[in-house]
Amino acid sequence: MGIICISRQIGAGETTIAPAVAQALGWKCIDHQILDREVAETGATLPKVANFDENAPGLIESWTHPREADQYFDTLKRILTEYASDGNVVLVGRGAGFILDHFDRLHVRLIAEMPFRIKRVMEIRWASEHHAQEIIRQNDHDRAAFHRKFLGVDWNDPTGYDLVVPTSRLGVKRAIEAIVSVARSRWPAKEPAIMV
Repeated sequence: MGIICISRQIGAGETTIAPAVAQALGWKCIDHQILDREVAETGATLPKVANFDENAPGLIESWTHPREADQYFDTLKRILTEYASDGNVVLVGRGAGFILDHFDRLHVRLIAEMPFRIKRVMEIRWASEHHAQEIIRQNDHDRAAFHRKFLGVDWNDPTGYDLVVPTSRLGVKRAIEAIVSVARSRWPAKEPAIMV
């Protein structure tokens, strides 16, 4: 029963890599489905849940709505734990690798050089180069703050991960192959028992 948690810099190829890894292993890939479940289970609106998704609440927000962020995080932990308990799953983002550190999981970090990230964000978000740079800057800031506030970890510290994959150097195809290879060596397929 395998669990891969993929942490990623925006633009490092996660939208391609995570589903391809799951498909190669015959597993589920869970990303935005987490938000859908949080909406269903908390009764909050999608914009409200998305406001907390990988974001730490601002100072004013933490004063005016202190329980909403805690409710988001408690629900997130429960949902991630349920998916992990089922196993054979690739979980994308949301601090899953840190939240699920008591599980036998492979914690992967996707990183890329800035030109690669800018190009991918421009393609995926249909953004200008300047706007892509701003999206990346804000996203890096928000995710780092989320990890600091809710998990007490430095999101950028490579020692917090089992495998750091530089996608701009390896390329997306080899990044997928590397993650799949490590997963297969960690959780080898069991041979069916032969009855005599």
